[in-house]
Amino acid sequence: MKKQLIHSMDDTYHEYLRDESKMRGAADSISFPESEAEIGNILRVTRENRMPVTIQGGKTGVVGSAVPSRGHIMNLSLMNKVKSFFIAEAGEAFLKVEPGITLNELRKAIDRLETPKALFWPPDPSESTATVGGIASTDAKGICFHLYGKSTSHISGIRVMNAEGSIRDLKSGQDAIVINGKSKDLQDVYLGGEGMYGVITELTLRLMPKPREIWGIGFFFEDREDGMSFSDQLKATSFEVQGANIAAIEYLDHTIINALERRKNELTKIKHIPDVATRIATMVYVEIHGDQEEAIEEIAEALMTIGSSFNGDPDQTWAFSGEPEIDKMRNFLHAAAEIAILHVEKVRSEDHRITKLGIDISLEGDGLKTWVSRIEKTLQKENLKAGYWGHIGSNRLHIDILPGSYGEFVKGRTLFETWAERFPASLGNAITSYGIGKLKKSIFLKTVSKAYIEDLHQMKKQLDKHNLWNPGNMIEVL
Repeated sequence: MKKQLIHSMDDTYHEYLRDESKMRGAADSISFPESEAEIGNILRVTRENRMPVTIQGGKTGVVGSAVPSRGHIMNLSLMNKVKSFFIAEAGEAFLKVEPGITLNELRKAIDRLETPKALFWPPDPSESTATVGGIASTDAKGICFHLYGKSTSHISGIRVMNAEGSIRDLKSGQDAIVINGKSKDLQDVYLGGEGMYGVITELTLRLMPKPREIWGIGFFFEDREDGMSFSDQLKATSFEVQGANIAAIEYLDHTIINALERRKNELTKIKHIPDVATRIATMVYVEIHGDQEEAIEEIAEALMTIGSSFNGDPDQTWAFSGEPEIDKMRNFLHAAAEIAILHVEKVRSEDHRITKLGIDISLEGDGLKTWVSRIEKTLQKENLKAGYWGHIGSNRLHIDILPGSYGEFVKGRTLFETWAERFPASLGNAITSYGIGKLKKSIFLKTVSKAYIEDLHQMKKQLDKHNLWNPGNMIEVL
């Protein structure tokens, strides 16, 4: 009996019309291909019917990238196999995987590898059910971005299929596309391209030796300025000792911390995390990776000294070591990212027009502290509640407005767009993580130059001439 590849949308597939942003879309049909050949057969049908295709992975995104606006949904969650493992002549280790493999599945697969030294894939977004294809498509930043850099730098090659069913193998630095007289690395166009140019059917991941020792330390401050100044000092200080170094510097503000304390009993994974006093304004979490315990101890002692100099209370400091304990802290940080989603779920029950309302900012030096202070004053003036969290070690923060009504939602969205227009582009940018999708598009288009937008249009025309891939993402197609 011939396998049915395309299914008409009905209540069975209701959940595939939205992602974690709670934005809801519409579609006529859906498919769950299990191979590249099945993707080709599905595209033959959608192409003949001029039907746009929205690519989905784990639907863990928060900007609506995987939410369909019309046409067909291609969900890649069943394409989750490990294809091969190999070590190159230079000694680097690589793993070929399908795009639907989740971070959790990937970690287990890497742990099963028989190698002299344990390996890992450094990109480590806190959502373990995120797929590798989704991470690549949005260029998601993991907790350890501070040390290991962006996710896409740990992808050495991809395999892509266009709407006509043609397949192309791309390698970093080896394939280019010319846009408005400028040459761009073609792999980089697809990585971070949010599925606008074609579907990624395979990725070659570059693995690294796993550190033998991982320590985590949570510092608490009663004044936000102290917490941010402490973070600035860490960024300005070299800590490397015998290969050990700081891998992550994460920031949580009092709104997020207090919300986590209130919901601790509901969120199973953080039930056993110690309580945080209500007077705390800021938490800064620092993670240290290395092979020598003595080296990590030396870094930890230096951190404690710096923390005390910024009025951090040593008696309130948390300390963790070993993967099980570190995972508890990672769960705590991930729960922080979920707070806005939980809030949106509650207020959407009264008004379905409300979706997640967040912005990412990245600024060098004192610019981040200055802008956070300015934003905080504006929010207080407008009587809007917000939470701040993120990769402060890489000068990045995520700001979630937590509206209590649709009127507050509209007011908050207007503020974000205003800030985006005034953002000092010479010092950083206003969208740095989690993709752009449909929800951040209006902000994105106010923060980038007309030349950059024109480049995106030209790439779309060259790589998706019939405009069939992921309609509505990032730009308005002309």
